[in-house]
Amino acid sequence: MAIKTVIFDIDNTLYDFTYSNNIALDKLRDYTAEKFSWTRDEFDAKHLKAQKDIYAMMGYNGICRDRILRYKIMLEDSSLPVMPYAARMLELYWNTMLDTLRPYDGACSVMKALKDRGIYIGIGTDMTVYIQILKLERMNMFQYVDFMVTSEEAGEEKPSPAFFSMCLKKSKCSPGECLFVGDSLEKDYNGAVSAGMNALLFVPDGHESVDGVREIHSLMQIPEYI
Repeated sequence: MAIKTVIFDIDNTLYDFTYSNNIALDKLRDYTAEKFSWTRDEFDAKHLKAQKDIYAMMGYNGICRDRILRYKIMLEDSSLPVMPYAARMLELYWNTMLDTLRPYDGACSVMKALKDRGIYIGIGTDMTVYIQILKLERMNMFQYVDFMVTSEEAGEEKPSPAFFSMCLKKSKCSPGECLFVGDSLEKDYNGAVSAGMNALLFVPDGHESVDGVREIHSLMQIPEYI
């Protein structure tokens, strides 16, 4: 069956999230060291605890990904004022992330190539809508995207059937005509396959391959599977 729609994950699929996230977290460590005299280890411990507290309280959904909740809890747990520090921390993190985005080789060109072939292009991501739109705009990819599904609107994260059901609804095609591309075996690949979609696991060079799945090491390989 011919592929009519390709849906991309964003983080660590279209760009190197790990690289930008590490830089952004270092900025926050410097900021909290200056403002609150937190050591690097103290920041990391507070950050991890806040993240776990949010997941325990809210479960795994799009809203739990809103980082200002982490910073709010970190400050509250430390008996520090939330305002204005939580907002400043959020701005510092995301401005650094956006300024350091490094799209993977071929990300924009493969989207253009697919559009030129009449392929419908979607985004399927575990995150809030607003920041993911900013990422796509910063990487000059939004012009190629026909629709987006986030865990914020689906109410559940990948590999939830509800998430992939929403992807299929927006894809305007049958599961067998849809291809999902992502970096997570459990969330992206297995989630898509369970929904009846085709799937490709993106494994950048230098990362460990996974046996028994269809994987690619460059986004420019995608047209080979259309």
